[in-house]
Amino acid sequence: MNKYETTFILEPGLDEGRVNNEIDRVSGWIKELGGEVLEVQRWGKRRLSYEIHRKRDGIYTLLLYQGPGVVVKEIERRLRLNESVMRILTVMHVPPELTQPQVDPELASAAEEAADE
Repeated sequence: MNKYETTFILEPGLDEGRVNNEIDRVSGWIKELGGEVLEVQRWGKRRLSYEIHRKRDGIYTLLLYQGPGVVVKEIERRLRLNESVMRILTVMHVPPELTQPQVDPELASAAEEAADE
């Protein structure tokens, strides 16, 4: 099973209880569809880069979960139908150790020697 990160932005006017309900609902959908929620990050209310539906702020939440690919498609479909959700972005999770460039020590020392000459 692959790991995914879904970030969604909720309407800025929602109270804390409603935000918690929305997050719990999405987490429940993931479990219902055979996935597992690994982490929930509540980033809170933030200023948007540009207006969305004439709103300058939004409530950001990131969910890290794993599951089959059909989970992503269904979660995004359900979020698009939710009027409280302003934007959605899902990406495949890549561990930080895989994003760091791997350099061969011999090639690095050869490049340094060539630069010194």
